[in-house]
Amino acid sequence: MEIAARRSWAGRTLAGGVLTPELAEFCQSGVSICLGSRARLGAPVVGYGLGCRIDSAGRVRILLRRPASGPILQAVARGAAIAATFTRPFNHRAMQLKASRATVAEPTETDALVAEDQAAAFASELVGVGYDTAFAASYVAFEAAELAAIDFTPEQAFVQTPGPRAGSALGG
Repeated sequence: MEIAARRSWAGRTLAGGVLTPELAEFCQSGVSICLGSRARLGAPVVGYGLGCRIDSAGRVRILLRRPASGPILQAVARGAAIAATFTRPFNHRAMQLKASRATVAEPTETDALVAEDQAAAFASELVGVGYDTAFAASYVAFEAAELAAIDFTPEQAFVQTPGPRAGSALGG
């Protein structure tokens, strides 16, 4: 369904046709955000986002904890490609955005509020699928002063929901 809905979409898109407004909304709804890149010698590095902002042009800003994200921040700072996977635990709906380059940025006060709201929504989602409230709260805990941001314009989007179409492009 996800692929058919995206491919038949005739409305406004973002990021040069990569995202529909509905997909952008999904990414900003308080879901799991897993980032992937590669270290200098090609080894994979990961990071976990607390929140996401997507502007009207489709530029994506992922908010993450600087102390826990050193390797991925270093990879992005030196020009490595990035992949961001967004997953809703309740139904395992997932999509991935990819870009050949990204930048590390300083978050704003608004970013801290976005991270707080989306992290709380994700914690609620975790509790809804059976995780302990204390675990969920600690999983998304952060201090505003430790936030970092990664910005990129997605070049490709893929279905990552488990099933026979996982990995399929969501091209326009």
